[in-house]
Amino acid sequence: MTAQIQVKRGAHKIVLKKPTMNKTLSSISSAQFKLFIIAVKMKKAGLVDFFIVNAVQTALQLEGVADLMNLWADEKDNKERGEIIADIQEMIDACDITKKSEELYIKFNDLDAIAKNIRAFKDSLYQEVMKRGGISKLSTVTGIPQPSLSRFFNSSAMPRRATVLKIAKALDLDEIKMDILWSK
Repeated sequence: MTAQIQVKRGAHKIVLKKPTMNKTLSSISSAQFKLFIIAVKMKKAGLVDFFIVNAVQTALQLEGVADLMNLWADEKDNKERGEIIADIQEMIDACDITKKSEELYIKFNDLDAIAKNIRAFKDSLYQEVMKRGGISKLSTVTGIPQPSLSRFFNSSAMPRRATVLKIAKALDLDEIKMDILWSK
């Protein structure tokens, strides 16, 4: 189906034929379209492409992530926006856990010992990050937004395995180096 547009140029009438929305475009819901608009806003806000793509893909499958993206778009406070980004990243990571990956293997043999030394582990890992270019570089390499990395390094909570694996891979840390960091 085409729509005709008549344009008058000088003394001549020109008829242009433009295709109207095809089935593919018309089948995109307004909610999906809004996610893509939010993705453009995220790009303009300086978030890394890898994160944005993962956020949209996850939001298309999980309504909770879509809701968080909408909250982010409506939020004016940058600190709160950062918290929302960190929450989105956590949900993306939670979805990735179910996917099989051929990543580094980190031993979690003694969870009690690790739990007691989380702060020391994160501090040692942070020092390694700073030696290798800092948080901005780590964010770019891992695709983890800076607010999520800040939350990771500043909390004393048990880190998610997926996050530690992404950081370890970005820093090119092997299993032995990771074991040393866990024991610090």
